[in-house]
Amino acid sequence: MASTRTIGTTGALAVAIAAAIVVPQLAGSDGSRSAGQPAKVPTGDRAGATTAGAGECTRWVAPTGDDRDPGGPNAPWATLEHAVEAVPDRGCTVWFEDGVYRGTSEIERRFSERTVFRAVNDYRAILQSRRMVLDIGDAASLMTFTGFRIRQVAGGSGVAVYVSGDTANQPAPHRITFLNNILHDSFDEDLMKIRSRARAITVRGNVFYNQGANEQHIDVNSVTNVVIERNVFFNAFGASGRKSPGTTKHFIVVKDSNEGDDGLRGSERIAIRRNVFLNWQGGTESFVGIGNDGKPYHEAEHVWIQNNLMIGNSRADVIAPLTVYGARDVTFANNTVIGDLPADAYAFEMDRKGRNPRNQAIRFRNNIWSDPTGTMGSFSDGDRVDTTTLALENNLYWNGGRKIPGGDLVSPLRHDARRVVRDPLLPTDHRSVVVPVWEETSFRSGASSILDEFARLVITYGEIPEESPAVGRALPIPAPPTDILGRPRDGEPDLGAFEVQAA
Repeated sequence: MASTRTIGTTGALAVAIAAAIVVPQLAGSDGSRSAGQPAKVPTGDRAGATTAGAGECTRWVAPTGDDRDPGGPNAPWATLEHAVEAVPDRGCTVWFEDGVYRGTSEIERRFSERTVFRAVNDYRAILQSRRMVLDIGDAASLMTFTGFRIRQVAGGSGVAVYVSGDTANQPAPHRITFLNNILHDSFDEDLMKIRSRARAITVRGNVFYNQGANEQHIDVNSVTNVVIERNVFFNAFGASGRKSPGTTKHFIVVKDSNEGDDGLRGSERIAIRRNVFLNWQGGTESFVGIGNDGKPYHEAEHVWIQNNLMIGNSRADVIAPLTVYGARDVTFANNTVIGDLPADAYAFEMDRKGRNPRNQAIRFRNNIWSDPTGTMGSFSDGDRVDTTTLALENNLYWNGGRKIPGGDLVSPLRHDARRVVRDPLLPTDHRSVVVPVWEETSFRSGASSILDEFARLVITYGEIPEESPAVGRALPIPAPPTDILGRPRDGEPDLGAFEVQAA
């Protein structure tokens, strides 16, 4: 391991993150550029930045447009729904001018080349409705939605963004990407629901806040191959003029509630990685819930939860950062859980609901659990009879210098033979977190991009110094090859989500 390591500034790291992110191709697949289109350079996520200039297949949409027009820069269309149906299937980019686009867009088209629907100026093109904003169904495929602000208005109902198949043997959405969007304020349902055999869905680099009462930010339900990465999840109901319902559920839940009606039992191959979770304002639930509905089968299988930063900066109680009810093959690795976290269990709860089979093959390795206030309660909750093959190995624990508590399910001082019990030297002030609420022209912190907000939160609250006892202590397997910022880990990786970089 190198003896000297350095880190960069937030701005420099944002550039480094951008270089590390793999994003869908935003230009025409053949690289050609069509004549006669004026150049436009969008703002925002540098990883996806491109110039819609001469030669590229482009179309245009504006709030003042008309769907009877050809969709050129001087005769734009008016709606997303029409744009999806009318744009040529040859890897085009459809640009959305600033303004509000009202109503529900029903999207079912199956493209053969990835087509990108993109705001000209990030977060200035607003998709809004009193009901569902995006309804993506049937065989819809190969689309990327990027740079939008997506919201319901007060009194709205239904899911804000719905990506769903139908019954068994029917087409289902696949290869859909949501990149660099702000999704906020649904009123009686989830912000996003991905369900019923949808597959290969990517949710990358977005901000989510303020779901409906008794609902989630993202409901992953009876699907396969879903990636949720580099997003920020939080709630700030007051910022939207709303009173917290106090009953909201998970930020993310992964489950299968329909008992095979769609031809699939159990969500499979789900990756939740490189996200930031903070500012809990919900009911007594968890940041991430795996399984939930008490079905007689494993509701989730092959789930990877890696490189996430979970910040305890709220006085609202949670069950635990992670709950597992009726799941199999779940890996929780290289995550950082920090702060004063009022909870039934500071780390996790595992149990069975209803007719669930026992949890199987649940692994916790290379994580940091650190409460600098010394108020960590029970470490884990659950009954060993409800879970088989549980591994707690090579994690760091810190309770502000006080004894690490035990737990009903497993206890660090008894069950983790490779434990590290030392101060990881993480930041200790979590009450002053500035949450990334969008305030029309910038985020509350003054940043103008999600990328910068993500880097700010990680550096401010998740960075470990090179003298941290977490440095070089992780097991190379299952440590991910990159850290929360997308930077490479070395041959002697660090515990937690953040990897100190060699000079």
